[in-house]
Formats: sequence, C-alpha cells, structure tokens
Amino acid sequence: MKFKFSLHNLLALATGVTLTQSAILMPMSQLNPTIIPAVAGTKPVKSNSNMVLPSAGNKTKQGSNVDRAKESMFRDGDYVKAKQYLDAALKTEPNEPLTYAMNTLYPFSAGDFEKVKEYGDKTAKAGEELMKTNPMRGNLYQGVGLAILGAYEMKKANGGALGALSKLQKVFEYIDKAKKLEPNNSELNLIKGYMDLLLAVNVPFSDTAQAIEQLKSAEPRYLALRGMYIGYRDLKEYDKANVAIDAARKLAPQNPELTYYKAQLLAIRGREKKDDKDLRESIKLFESAYQKHDLLLLSTIAQILSERCQAKSALAKTNNDACWGFEAQLKQDNPNLVVGLTKLPALN
Repeated sequence: MKFKFSLHNLLALATGVTLTQSAILMPMSQLNPTIIPAVAGTKPVKSNSNMVLPSAGNKTKQGSNVDRAKESMFRDGDYVKAKQYLDAALKTEPNEPLTYAMNTLYPFSAGDFEKVKEYGDKTAKAGEELMKTNPMRGNLYQGVGLAILGAYEMKKANGGALGALSKLQKVFEYIDKAKKLEPNNSELNLIKGYMDLLLAVNVPFSDTAQAIEQLKSAEPRYLALRGMYIGYRDLKEYDKANVAIDAARKLAPQNPELTYYKAQLLAIRGREKKDDKDLRESIKLFESAYQKHDLLLLSTIAQILSERCQAKSALAKTNNDACWGFEAQLKQDNPNLVVGLTKLPALN
C-alpha cells in the first residue's frame, strides 16, 4: 500500500528516535487517510516515584529521564508515563536534544504548533552545542531539529511548504555529515533507516530494501524491528513482516502497539487471502491492544478501532462504511485530551 507524503510523518520520524509511530505515528495514522491529528492538551498525570528530579545534593545521571522516556514510549508503548519522564527531563537534561525532540510529539498531536516550533528550535540548538563534544550527534540532531521546524512550517497559518522543503534539504545534509563521521552508529542508523523508509513509502523510485538494510544495524532492536516490519509490510513480503513483528514482540511483549501491528498484519493477509482464521485472530489481537488504551495516544486508539471494524466486516462479508470517524468521536468524548482518555466506546 502507498501512503500520501506529509511532513507530519517526518515529524513523527524525527521525534522518535522517535518514529515515528512515528515513525510510530506514520504507519498508524496513514492507514486511514480520513484520520486527522489529535487536537487538544494532555491530561494531568500523577507523579512517578521512579522519576529523577533535581534537588539539593542530587546530581542527576545524564540521560536518566530521557532514557526512561524512550523505554516507556518505544519499549512499553506507555505514552502517559513517557510524558511524565519528558516533563522531568526538561529540568534535569536541558542540554540533551532528545528532551525537546521527543516532547514535540505531544504539542504536535494537540495542535499547539507554536510549542512545536519552540521545541524544534531547542532541539537544533542543543544539537549545535553537541558539536563541541560529539559532532556525530550534533549533526544528527541539528537535522532532527530542522525536520521539526519543517513540520511547523507546513502546519502554521497560511501554510509554508516552500520553507519546509528548504529545511528538508538541509536535514539530509546534516544526516549525511553524521553518517560520514560514524557510519555504523546504531542511533544514527535508526533515524536514517526510518528516514529512508519514509521516503521509500512515499517517493517514487525510492528503495524500501535499502531502508530495511539500514535498520538491521540499528538500536534499540525492538524499534528497528518495528521499522523492518513496516518496510516488509509495504513490500507485501508478509512472511518476512511476520518474522520481524514477532521478534519485536518477543523483545517488548508488553507493548500494545506491537500487538496492534501483529493484528494489522493478520487482517491485511486475511483480507487479501480471504482467510477467516487470520481475520479472527486479528480481531482478538486488536481487542488485546485496546485493553491498554489508557497508555496510548488518541490517534492510535482510533486506528485500532477502525482496523478492527474493517476486519470484522471482512469476516462477516459486509461493507465497512461504519469503520471510519472514530478519532472525531474520541475527540468529542474526550475534549482537551491526547493521552489518558477517560471515555471510550465499548467493544461490541
């Protein structure tokens, strides 16, 4: 399947060492082109006893809250806890570019694009400061910061496509510089692999196989395998996609997003091969992922509901006209929330 290109997806990629979803958000939101970005603020969350906060006599270990945020978001699929750690990281790790890059996901989902711009500027500035001690990461995150600013240009009032495209060209220049400095760096390979994957999915004559190859040497493995799944899925190499997503789930078994991806693969394969067994299994897994809705972004919950509905329609041999509009319904029922929704439709 081919998806429409947008810098929303580039943002998701860039913020995810980060990817995301989009990376992480990219493959979810694009499967249903009628779904639009979530709008509103985040729900207040309780303090977390594992969070490292600055205090007198407490020298915070560099990377502690950002590292926990990455694990919560990408290993566990817990966007509520990740937000807690990222809020803390703004105080404990102000010189780490990922503090701002990952935080961007929430205001972007909420439609707060001026905050997106602020975090993009801070990501690029932190990357610039890193040039003194770590030129590879310095170049890499100057590129990530520009990618975020490119997304802002696309979304701000009156549009900004030309400004966004000029930034996109500069993004690749920074990433190429980083690649020359440390071609085998796993963090670089993760971001570069997702970047190549995004281009392969959306730009004619781009090479999905090259993106998959880049991800083979990326870390963390559960996030790299997730990207490989997306690549193989879009190449319709479903056996390889199945191996990749099963391996990712083995490394991060508690992550509901990976359960969702497994369900998605079975649903796609079930529809194409008219295999009722795959469709039934996909429905069970969609429902399993949905049970952890309290951890997930609104847009992800909507996508799970939509794809489950489509699988049920395929199994019943009926049309799927009723399988759209879940995101609008969730926004109406959960005003001012992006994560930690309080009102959700019951599964039937």
